[in-house]
Amino acid sequence: MNLPIQNSLRRLHARAKTYLDNKDGATAVEFGLLAIPFFMLIFGILELAVILFLNASMTHSVGEAGRQIRVGNFQACGGDPADKFKELVCSNMASLGDCSERLTVDVKTGPNFQSIVLPDPPDAEDTENGAPNGTVDTTKGGDPVVARAVYYYSLALPAQMTRLETEKGTGIRELVSSTAFRNEPFSVPGSCPAGKT
Repeated sequence: MNLPIQNSLRRLHARAKTYLDNKDGATAVEFGLLAIPFFMLIFGILELAVILFLNASMTHSVGEAGRQIRVGNFQACGGDPADKFKELVCSNMASLGDCSERLTVDVKTGPNFQSIVLPDPPDAEDTENGAPNGTVDTTKGGDPVVARAVYYYSLALPAQMTRLETEKGTGIRELVSSTAFRNEPFSVPGSCPAGKT
């Protein structure tokens, strides 16, 4: 073999061996490789925690608002019952999120629980300009009642990363909470909950 080629190969081999033996910066490279999935996992956990917290808050709020119907206080409120029930649920959520724009409510009654059919909630695409109000039936003492609230939560992280969206391509998670009860046997409505007249 030609002497200049042999010398070049030896130098190349020695330089490659030096690079392979050098451990400087290995930690930085390893962190760079693992940082992206690590932070994706951390932010995904935080997003899920927010969703679970909102869902728990909404479940509590729907239960408390349903209690006002059950005891006959809500029936004393004037105005549009859907707006009033939505306002009552939102006030119990302690102003978490943009409740009035992202929440839709339905309250249905019937002769028995088997006959009560709730309408399908609006699709996430239909809530871009705010969630429409549902329907709230007028109830009286002894009626079976089912109340449902749907909150449209806009995901903070890309849905491709967390897979938490309800309908693919919307970036929205629908949180649903409902309660079923039979009204107390009140004969006349009580007093409207404070601040909801």
